[in-house]
Amino acid sequence: MSRDRFTFIMSNLHCCDNTVLGDSPDKFAKLRPLFDELNKIFTEMAPLEENYSIDEAMVPYYGRHSCKQFIRGKPIRWGYKLWVGATRLGYVIWFDPYQGKSSTIAEGYKQFGLGGSVILEFADVLQGRDPTLPFHLFFDNYFSSIPLLHELSNRGLRATGTIRENRTSKCPLESNKDFKNTDRGSFVFKSSLPTNILVCKWNDNSVVTVASNTEIVEPLQKVKRFSQELKRFVHIDQPSVIRKYNENMGGVDRSDQNIGLYRTSIRGKKWYFSLFCHTLDMAVHNAWQLYKRDGGEHDHLTFRRLLAKGLLESYKKSDKRGPCPTGRSHLESSRYDGVDHLVQYSAPQLRCKVCKVKSFFICQKCKIHLHPKICFLEYHTKTQ
Repeated sequence: MSRDRFTFIMSNLHCCDNTVLGDSPDKFAKLRPLFDELNKIFTEMAPLEENYSIDEAMVPYYGRHSCKQFIRGKPIRWGYKLWVGATRLGYVIWFDPYQGKSSTIAEGYKQFGLGGSVILEFADVLQGRDPTLPFHLFFDNYFSSIPLLHELSNRGLRATGTIRENRTSKCPLESNKDFKNTDRGSFVFKSSLPTNILVCKWNDNSVVTVASNTEIVEPLQKVKRFSQELKRFVHIDQPSVIRKYNENMGGVDRSDQNIGLYRTSIRGKKWYFSLFCHTLDMAVHNAWQLYKRDGGEHDHLTFRRLLAKGLLESYKKSDKRGPCPTGRSHLESSRYDGVDHLVQYSAPQLRCKVCKVKSFFICQKCKIHLHPKICFLEYHTKTQ
């Protein structure tokens, strides 16, 4: 692509008509049609699974915008914050940018706060696919509360998450300060009836408090930890609810890791360009997740390279200088994709790429001379 063409595309890149924005309270109105369309496609193509995690993700941005966040201790400290729902392996199903204090919460969700409203919005997305399935949601202590677990139980959804000590609704458990003095691996729990809300405290490196409306403490599992006092590894007890949480909570972090490894590094002068590039990276990452789920063998980097080569080959400008030399690449990326390979008449006749006998027909996409009956199928079929 030439420099002038790239500059022209960048200067005219828009996701909606600016004349219809008006005084919209949505600070991401310029990108909202793109977000809505991607969320719709991600949900339709998502693998149907039981366990999902909800967490925050950061998009790096160093310019000026009222929604830019600073989170100390994060790998990406400056940028836009997104609420993300993902599968256990990192397929992003739903995302929504955080707008700071101006975030609008649905009228029926205000009693659960900002974190609780995010969980319930994601629950609406999942139940929009099938309201009868008992999905299991995992989230951290920013979102969780006892009223939220009750609401999810009423909807027929299961939920497990860490919870802050001041959100346990006066659950009769000893404080974290006192419980920290117990032996490592100790745990206490309380369960309410008939709602069956479990709150469990476990003493590991620090006190961990987990609440769930479906999980229980047993069976216990032994986990290996290093003891500074004994200078060796020891095995301590771990409740089942803690193990379940650890196994299924890292989906959003896994997607962040995969996207961050090959993030689009082009920098633009518009505030929304980094978000636009991040949505493309999410789409490519989700495509790779579906590819791996169907038995694909390529890693993420190879998949991105093949995707880029396929797009370049498919939408390349026609070469007006005549036939290409025989040493040209054989379009190995788009040759076997099975998309828009059509027979087209072309004069004069040139040698067929397969049988070397002259032919009047070419592949409309590959621009290769082929005989339409046998050679066309043979050229576009991958041999094992």
